[in-house]
Amino acid sequence: MTSRQRVRAAFQHREPDRTPIFEREIKPPTDSVVLGRSAVHPYNWPEYMRTWAVEGWESVMTKSADDEFELARRLGFDMIRLSLNPSRDTPPPERIDDVTYREAGEVRRYHAESGVVENLTAREHSAEDDEAHFRKGLERTPTYDDVPDDQLFVARRIRALAEREGLDLAYYASAYSIPVAALPAFALEWFVTEPELIARYYDMQSEHAIRFGTIMAHEGCEVIGLGGDFAGDKGPVISPRAYREHVVPHIRRQSDALHRLGVWTTNTTDGYLWDVLDDFLAGAGVDGYGEIDVAAGMDLARLKREQGEFTFLGNLDIRHVLCSGTEEDARREMIRCIEEGWGDGGHVIMTSNVVHEDVRPELYLAAIDAYREYFGLERLREIP
Repeated sequence: MTSRQRVRAAFQHREPDRTPIFEREIKPPTDSVVLGRSAVHPYNWPEYMRTWAVEGWESVMTKSADDEFELARRLGFDMIRLSLNPSRDTPPPERIDDVTYREAGEVRRYHAESGVVENLTAREHSAEDDEAHFRKGLERTPTYDDVPDDQLFVARRIRALAEREGLDLAYYASAYSIPVAALPAFALEWFVTEPELIARYYDMQSEHAIRFGTIMAHEGCEVIGLGGDFAGDKGPVISPRAYREHVVPHIRRQSDALHRLGVWTTNTTDGYLWDVLDDFLAGAGVDGYGEIDVAAGMDLARLKREQGEFTFLGNLDIRHVLCSGTEEDARREMIRCIEEGWGDGGHVIMTSNVVHEDVRPELYLAAIDAYREYFGLERLREIP
């Protein structure tokens, strides 16, 4: 099977030759360990900003595409995430120091210990200012300009590199547009006090998601992730009823529109979802579930038994095992994930979120080697 055939088998619930493997984001330091040098892509924000500021737009976009592709190639992924990149007309960032840049009139700083890029300019805003700005945005009639070709530079270069290497890869896009946990506190209150504003916001977000998903489907993406974080270890941050009434219809609208283009959709969040799982999957009209959070109690074997008509992306523990375990722990975690997810397709190996800054590279690579050995492939160190 080719990589794309393998991913298709997972979503069509046909048994593949091996479980397809994918990762949405690989952040420092794992990205640089895999490449043997500092990676240039948006997840390594300081290097991305530095390259853009010093070398210009063409250089940073080319290097970003090349590094994203090379990470996937070296790790043997079956699918790559595609997204839009900044346009050529975007003013280059201005360096303030190694981790601080001014872009689009705002000063942002990267915090290496957390991987967070903080908007320092936002410190000057009061909570009242933020709410007034948010409300004003909901009063506008949204406009949707055509996306210029230069914003597809990275996506198209990645696809060209795959074609040059003879790799028949699958492509994925993130259209996460329905945040709940990430909403500001005042907007969370609107679920009770001003539900019409939440509906207005999610309507606008859904229109953006559908338009973005349509663009990416035309660029070759066959899997599009929807949704947004809304749960923690104890369950959703809003009631199951509020989720069903105020969130699910918008995700279903997006999924229905994208299904008409012939793509598969997933609903995506980490956290504990057993209490809302039927709404999260069947109610939302999606084909799969991304960011399956094993540390929050989302058991993959049980999901396969009880919701086997869906495709599951994830379940490697990046909260405990791949951060503070041993290499043997990491290997066992990968084998557990493979074996619990096997059977009639329906599974794509991925972490429970992303390969974030606290993931130890040697543990992630030990897990990858365990995957490769399980399916009779060469170990990473034997691949040039």
